[in-house]
Amino acid sequence: MHLQLACPNCATSIKAENINITSLVAKCHHCNSVFNFSNNLEVASRNRPEIMLPPGFEAYTTLSSLDIEFSWRQSSKGLGFFIFFALFWNGILSIFVVTALLTGELQILLFTSVHLLVGISLIYYILTVLMNKTYVLVSQREILIEHRPLRLPFYPNRSISAMDLDQLYISKYVSSRTNGRPNHAFSVIARLRTGSEITLIKGLRQPEQATFIEQQIEKFLHIEDRAMEGEYGVSI
Repeated sequence: MHLQLACPNCATSIKAENINITSLVAKCHHCNSVFNFSNNLEVASRNRPEIMLPPGFEAYTTLSSLDIEFSWRQSSKGLGFFIFFALFWNGILSIFVVTALLTGELQILLFTSVHLLVGISLIYYILTVLMNKTYVLVSQREILIEHRPLRLPFYPNRSISAMDLDQLYISKYVSSRTNGRPNHAFSVIARLRTGSEITLIKGLRQPEQATFIEQQIEKFLHIEDRAMEGEYGVSI
């Protein structure tokens, strides 16, 4: 979707460098008029088809709250590769560990300590994906994102005021690479009224999963869906 701004004073097309997306203000290079173009973005509002409940997701709505939960096992990519790599990596390390314990040469464990840490981290990550669920808890006052029961530093819990939320949108990014080829994942981004942005949820393997979360939260909080700069599948 392309949105071309024109000056309301002289109808001259506005150059991209004269547009402030954060403040929704633009300046005409022809007549030097400065104007707010937030009303123009209503053109970018859209009625997308509603995404049905994705596999592995559960959603409950009452008058006072919206609860969405989903399994990491259902929403994550590449788990099979990580399991294979962890078995291969730790299988080799086990030879050194057993040798060190049987011979009493514990310095071997010192030399392989970094590799052991990597192996343990792989096992912990796999257990996290197999066991964890993400809980999206929404009320008229707050949006709370929790990952349980295990914690990962790269997937922090989030909490933002519902009153501060301006818009939600989904973003596509490169989560990892396999043999030099990018593996893509999807995230749900919160655009606040201050103009700042917060990643609420990331690591989703299908755009429909992210879109479902976006649509349900916006529907519950009565937020009109708008096309956003940087949104997956949208060009502004």
